[in-house]
Amino acid sequence: MSKVDGCIQLKRRCCRITASHPEKYYFSSILNIISAIKAGNEGSYEQAYVSSRDKVFHYFLKKTRSEEDARDLLQTTFLKLWQYRHSLNEAYSLDQHLFNIAYTVFVDALRKEQKAQRIGDMLSREAAETTPADHRELDDRLHNLLEQLPPERKKAFILHRLEGYSYKEVASQLSISVKAVDNHISRALKHLKKYFIFFSLLLLHSLRL
Repeated sequence: MSKVDGCIQLKRRCCRITASHPEKYYFSSILNIISAIKAGNEGSYEQAYVSSRDKVFHYFLKKTRSEEDARDLLQTTFLKLWQYRHSLNEAYSLDQHLFNIAYTVFVDALRKEQKAQRIGDMLSREAAETTPADHRELDDRLHNLLEQLPPERKKAFILHRLEGYSYKEVASQLSISVKAVDNHISRALKHLKKYFIFFSLLLLHSLRL
């Protein structure tokens, strides 16, 4: 028997065994995927993402009630799975690893949000002591940041946050869905928070000099 014929027969035998006991080989694959990812196998990592992304996404969606935040946290979770693959323990399943990471990612995000809220509260207290000139400087900063937004996102933010229109009213004026309005507002706030807190802290520092 040639080497080629032997390989063909072995392949056929494996197919018959797998077909007769599919559940055995499915679970074996799931268990071995941790070892493969730990060894740096990108194909296994992609397989883990495809098979588990929905359940991890819905875990975050339930926690945050925001599709955008859930997507961001999902990406962070799988990024950490790959970054720290060398520390994976083959004794634990893929789900155990993923949800342990997901829990840590969520707690970290929550702490950052609480820290940002504390900074915001501090800025609000300090703002009461600022002069009209200081307020004008902050208004200028806000205007410059709004100009960096895409036109539709900028308009949605101004209509909702500055002029007081509801999501439904903004959606009607811009001829977009309410979900699209929510996405625009969420992304605009992230953009503003990232820069505006920094500028505000600089201003407060200058006031104390």
